Amino acid sequence: MIGMTNNSAPTISSSPTSIIYERPKAAHSVFDNLQGQLFGVVMTSFGIAILHAAGLVTGQAAGLSFVISYATGIDFGILFFLVNLPFYLLALARIGVGFTVKSLIAVTGISVLSSLLPSMMSFSAINPYVAAVLAGFCVGIGVIGLFRHGASGGGIGILAFYLQEKTGFRAGWLQALFDLGVFSAAAFVLEWPALLASILGAAVLNAFVAFNHRADWYVAR
Repeated sequence: MIGMTNNSAPTISSSPTSIIYERPKAAHSVFDNLQGQLFGVVMTSFGIAILHAAGLVTGQAAGLSFVISYATGIDFGILFFLVNLPFYLLALARIGVGFTVKSLIAVTGISVLSSLLPSMMSFSAINPYVAAVLAGFCVGIGVIGLFRHGASGGGIGILAFYLQEKTGFRAGWLQALFDLGVFSAAAFVLEWPALLASILGAAVLNAFVAFNHRADWYVAR
């Protein structure tokens, strides 16, 4: 029967019972990507600041940086930047220059902002479990913001982004596997209540990303 393309030109459809209208694919503008990446950097940094204030950790490269920071006293921002450096080789070789540059800028922004925020704001009292959940949502929405605008918060996120784009395997689930190793190490630098709260926060983060970062739900590229 007669169908319609996105240019409203009639075409012959093999289906005898339906008319199909093809919509043009949406694309992000330069401004779209800039504001989306800025949002991702700010929300991720804010979540990290909450975790730092509560003495917690998270998963992925940020979690590894937290563990090393608590064990050595080295500034988190410096460690976060250094830990992510090897993953840029993967991004450059497998994903592309554009993604690599955007991710490098995002990680640099998170490193700087997460180091500055503790001097700009403080919490007089914060329940570790409330902090973990709030930080999980903040970092989760920040990660999605970066993913959807062609960047990553670095580390395992780069690998997760690549595998999801190529295989469809959910980014959140891969990050959860990596987190097992991070929290095993965190057990040596955190008390059990803080460790349990940290695991809760990471579970919230990974579930949020896994359930909400889906290519079939988001049409703009």
